[in-house]
Order: sequence, then C-alpha cells, then structure tokens
Amino acid sequence: METIATWRPTPADRITLVRAALAAACAVLAVLPLFTGHVAGQGTGLLLVVLGGTALLLDAVDGRVARRTGTASEAGARFDSATDAFLVLVLSVATVAVVGLWTLAIGAMYYVVAAAGLLRPHLRQPLPCSTARKVIGAVQPLALLVALVMALVPGMPPALAAAAPAVALPLLLFSFGRDVVALERRHHASATTVPSAATQAAPARGPAT
Repeated sequence: METIATWRPTPADRITLVRAALAAACAVLAVLPLFTGHVAGQGTGLLLVVLGGTALLLDAVDGRVARRTGTASEAGARFDSATDAFLVLVLSVATVAVVGLWTLAIGAMYYVVAAAGLLRPHLRQPLPCSTARKVIGAVQPLALLVALVMALVPGMPPALAAAAPAVALPLLLFSFGRDVVALERRHHASATTVPSAATQAAPARGPAT
C-alpha cells in the first residue's frame, strides 16, 4: 500500500491540489463573516466567485490530463470527488446569506450518503459511469456560483438568486436517490443469490443409518 512518504502526485493530482487550495480559500472567505460579525462586501463576494469559478473550470482539466498522460487511478478519482464535494459544501455555505439555509442541503448531500455508507457498506461500492450523474454533479457548483453572482447585482430580488439552486437541488436528490436505490437492489440481489447458490451446491445427505 502506498504511503504518504512514497506518494508522488501525478500531473492530474497537482491540478486537483490547486482546486483543493482554491476551495480552501473560498472556505475562508465564506466563514470569515461568521467570526468578524461583518457582512461580506461585494469585493469579498466577487473574489469568492472568481476563486470558486476557477476551481470549477479546472474540474474539467484534471480528468482529461489524467487520461492523456495515462495516470488515471482510483485514488485520483476519489481525490477529485472529495475535492468536488468540498467545493460544493463551501459554496452552499456561502449562499446561505443570499438564498437561505436550505442550500446547505446541496453541500451536505455527499456527506450524508458517505455517512450512510458507514452503516451500510454496500453504499460505498462503485457504480457504472453515468453521463447524467456527471452533468448533475457539475450543475451543483455552477448553480451556487450563479446565485452568488446574482447577489452581487444591486437590486436583484432574492427569488431570482435562489432560482438556480432551487433547480439544482431536486436534480441532486434524484441523482443520489437513483444511485442509492441501484446499490440497495444490487445488495438485495446478491444477498438472495448467494444463499440459493450455496443451497444448490450443498451435498445431499443420505438417510441416517
């Protein structure tokens, strides 16, 4: 097993590391008003949008680099997914003041399902690649960024700023719900198939003598 001491980041990993750093910077900007007691100004909001938007754009780069350099790996995919989830969480926190507390559901969804996987390990099993899942995943940070941009426009009604996240959240619920149902069905099918196969393979016992 590769340790931290021997780990050598690939070119794609380096891009993901940059994305993680940008997400961390966004996190500082998002939570800073909670500690200072001051509402974030337009300058802070604009910087958050720029950093978050850059992190989102780089999400389309690291995977392509991994494929072109032949360095795609399961560990790199997990790192990329974790970075995506963290960025969405940070942006959902940032939009609370703009839209409302309900946007936290967008950022928390990944972690809720991950926590459920601790109780039901089969929920952590890999799923087939899905274009719909990728598109819906990309829509989440984009919708939150749109809400933040709308909030920077003077006189913008809050309802308009909330429109994009309001569309993104049901899509996310559908995506995660579909995956959970698929994994539960797979688990149920394997649980019923294995005992049946074991029963058929069991040697017949002759009459007692």
